[in-house]
Amino acid sequence: MSSADYDAIVCGGGVAGLAAALWLGRYRRKTLLLDAGEQRNLPADRAHGYLTRDGATPQTILAKAKEEVENYESVDIQPLNAVSARRSGNSFAVETTDGAFTAQRLILCTGVQDEHPDIPGFEELYGTSLFHCPCCDGYEACGLDVVVIGWGEHVAGYALDLLEWGARVTVITNGESFQGDDACAVTLETHAVAVIEEKVARFDGEDGRMRSLHLESGNVVQAQMGFFSIAHHPRTELADSLGCTLDADGYIEVGPHGETNVEGVFAAGDVTPGEQMVQVAASQGLIAGIQCARSLRGGSTAFGAPNPGPDSEAELDRARDEV
Repeated sequence: MSSADYDAIVCGGGVAGLAAALWLGRYRRKTLLLDAGEQRNLPADRAHGYLTRDGATPQTILAKAKEEVENYESVDIQPLNAVSARRSGNSFAVETTDGAFTAQRLILCTGVQDEHPDIPGFEELYGTSLFHCPCCDGYEACGLDVVVIGWGEHVAGYALDLLEWGARVTVITNGESFQGDDACAVTLETHAVAVIEEKVARFDGEDGRMRSLHLESGNVVQAQMGFFSIAHHPRTELADSLGCTLDADGYIEVGPHGETNVEGVFAAGDVTPGEQMVQVAASQGLIAGIQCARSLRGGSTAFGAPNPGPDSEAELDRARDEV
């Protein structure tokens, strides 16, 4: 038996972490899932495009997933935040807001934190008529006047994407200088996307429904739906402390099965490169969870956990050498 408390600790209780924990449970690995309840899509009134769950609230999806994970007796879910992680001998030590735990493997599903615009009225509209993901919520903008809050060069493409659905799209930089080049400016003008470099005094709406944006100049921009893209910060504090490699945008680099460059550490979901969708996060969590469980084959397990199966490749190679 290993001296570690658990076979695996999953840091993050979003769909990626829950999927990973579910599959670790199916492989009967003794697992601790740490869920601080800080999923980025919790404010949204609906989640879209998830087969059998299209239009369900994020809270409903997470609650149902957690209920299913809890059916596996080897998985322990705790409402704790992982504040640090380090290697401790052949295991990893994770410090939480309620003490430390050890495990032979870690799966990091710590997600992304979006930078919100500092505009009065934002919180009342966020998740109902103001969003960060055009792909997730663009369909609901069909035929509406849409505003985009942002000023980075990428905002040009972001705004043009919304013409897939919106009747009219306007970019407002909230007082910042638009960072797009001449090509961005020409393309936006060609598609009648106005860029307003003024500060927003407040959002105007009722019951979560946007009506307009009042600018500090006194002008009013009519809009029924808004999107914002300022900055997205991957939560990689644990990965940094463990020595995981990050890409140029700050996301955890992983292999095809969620493995990082640090042996025994896996990652899945929005904290890794690629599309940031509920469906993608769930599939990545599944893959990382299975690979994590299989990586324990042929070794010891945490106290109270059943013995894992043999390492099939190692056993077959050994037998071939002996034949």
